[in-house]
Amino acid sequence: MDKQDQNQNGMTELMFQYAAEGDLTMDEAKSKLHENAYIRTANETLAKYCGVAEDDPKMLKKKVSALLSESDPSQKKESNDKKVRTWVNNKVRYISRESAIQLAFALRLPVKDAEDMLWRLCGEGFHWRDPQDIIWLYALEHGMEYVDACALSQRMVSAYRLSEDTEKDSETMTENIKQQVMQVQSEEELQAFLKENAPRLGALHNTAYKLFMEFMQLLRSASLEDNLPESRNMPANEIVTTYLYNHLIPREKKGVKGSKDIAGIVKDAIQRDIQQNWPDEYALSRMANRETDVTRKVLILLFLACDGGESEYGDDCGESPEDVFEDTYARLSSMLADCGFSPLDPRVPFDWMVLYCMVADDFVDIDENIPRFLSEIFRIPVDDSEE
Repeated sequence: MDKQDQNQNGMTELMFQYAAEGDLTMDEAKSKLHENAYIRTANETLAKYCGVAEDDPKMLKKKVSALLSESDPSQKKESNDKKVRTWVNNKVRYISRESAIQLAFALRLPVKDAEDMLWRLCGEGFHWRDPQDIIWLYALEHGMEYVDACALSQRMVSAYRLSEDTEKDSETMTENIKQQVMQVQSEEELQAFLKENAPRLGALHNTAYKLFMEFMQLLRSASLEDNLPESRNMPANEIVTTYLYNHLIPREKKGVKGSKDIAGIVKDAIQRDIQQNWPDEYALSRMANRETDVTRKVLILLFLACDGGESEYGDDCGESPEDVFEDTYARLSSMLADCGFSPLDPRVPFDWMVLYCMVADDFVDIDENIPRFLSEIFRIPVDDSEE
């Protein structure tokens, strides 16, 4: 572990301690977030894996561009140079997944290191149920060059054409597939595996999707506590307002006068991290229809909205605030791990908000903490009648 990671681990422990102690006011929590939250840039990750000093951007650009060009000579050098300049000069947080995978091959990283780099550069690792990712993983494990891995992918296209029932098998879980993939030792075995398992493979997270649908159904259902007629189901637009606090997230609406002023509220990295990919009605619809993957942020928000619902991650906590925090944290962490998502990281603004808001006398208080926190961060007044 390098010095940078050691420093960040120390910061993680400090931020977790702040959240777990539960004695910070909202203003103090916001202050601690601004003081200690750490948003890693792509520059740092690229420098780390390329063995270049982070404070030498000229050398970093030269090294990364060279890696891209050498790993795939068919790519234009000028195009690679321009892309890398954008990453380094703008200090972006994420780069394209395609480029990150290409760099993993260029750097000849083992699978574990490649996945760690992808988490840092793209916010997600490999999907062990995605046929294309299975091919990348096989190629990395066997030390193939990037161009050869691309050629292998082309040869495998016919093998992993998915059947119409591919995404309907929600009982196929990533860990089962992972164990089988790691036993594949040749291209012939890889082709046979893809053909045999095509109906069970897919690019989307099955475990996450199953929980997503359970949580959404629970929130849609009328209940006496919500004072809704028993026959009434809550539509998605009400869910994102009532349970996901969409009205507190600044957004720029095309064609709406003054919306750019609202979007301008999101002016620093902390606000951007919290706002990024915050779900709206359209996003939930696409996830429900399996047009896009269920995101980590959506799953966390839905978990908090219904306290794990009736799933195995549902409520089983004690009565004290310490019990509420520790139990909720354990259940949420277990769910994220089972879905293949990264654990809560107190350095990340959204995760810090989640941790802080989980400190409560009971779970109902968490529902009140989140809108107050968002209101403080974005300076948008909370209508108490909507809580």
